[in-house]
Amino acid sequence: MIILDEESKKSLSDIIVLLKEEEAKQLIECLEGLLSNVSRDEHYHFNNDNYSKEIKLALYDANGNIDHFSEECKKLIILEK
Repeated sequence: MIILDEESKKSLSDIIVLLKEEEAKQLIECLEGLLSNVSRDEHYHFNNDNYSKEIKLALYDANGNIDHFSEECKKLIILEK
């Protein structure tokens, strides 16, 4: 698991995510979409109602193709191997 704070460009090791019931359902839909994508090249933006908060979700394989990730993400994926 990689958690990247895109503003600070720092990797985080511990976060708390508090969701409303509807947001939890939306998160499940995003995860199901990721799992159904065989090529693993999609990502999802999971936002709150007014789009002031966002979680980006993607699947990765440290031994697979990581070219479609940002440079910050690539570095973290390689370090996690």
